[in-house]
Amino acid sequence: MSVYVKNLTINNGTDFTEKFELYQTGGNPIDLTNYNAASSLRKHSNSQTSVSFTVGFTDRKNGKIKISIPSWTTSRLKPGRYVYDILLTKPNGDKTIAVEGSVLARAGISTGCSFAVPTSAQRLCIAVIDENSNTPASGMSTKWDTFRSTYPNRTFYLLQPTASNGFGQLVNNTNYTTLKCPDNFLNETTVNVSPLI
Repeated sequence: MSVYVKNLTINNGTDFTEKFELYQTGGNPIDLTNYNAASSLRKHSNSQTSVSFTVGFTDRKNGKIKISIPSWTTSRLKPGRYVYDILLTKPNGDKTIAVEGSVLARAGISTGCSFAVPTSAQRLCIAVIDENSNTPASGMSTKWDTFRSTYPNRTFYLLQPTASNGFGQLVNNTNYTTLKCPDNFLNETTVNVSPLI
């Protein structure tokens, strides 16, 4: 996989989202099943401070991902040029830069802009699974669909505590079946993060 270069523009005080489709050198989409991704924005490549993008997998099988930053974060970016990249972690632990480029942060033109507090639909949601449920898998899928239709922009993380590994253990499809996660859960959430001890 070669590094894809794309330059971006972010308008201060607005929600920012950019979608990417990742392909292998031969032109086939990269299957991102069980991949992890991270993306950050820095003033320059050696900068010690950064702003993290939220990375979502919109279609893992077909290599589709998106990065986003909410308006209350973009409103605090100083106008100017930055650099960013998207780092993929493969299921075997190997890491590779998939996308990189420069970012132009532009000051808002409207004069009435100010720091915006996140709305209910934009807030972060963390769910902790700590016990078994008698709800059937179909019932859990209905609950997930209702949640997603009500809050389509809300970032969602699922934590599963265990006796030996703490929160956020690396999981596989068996865990998702046990937790009764719907099929589209994998495409709409950030999964397989490092354990929280």
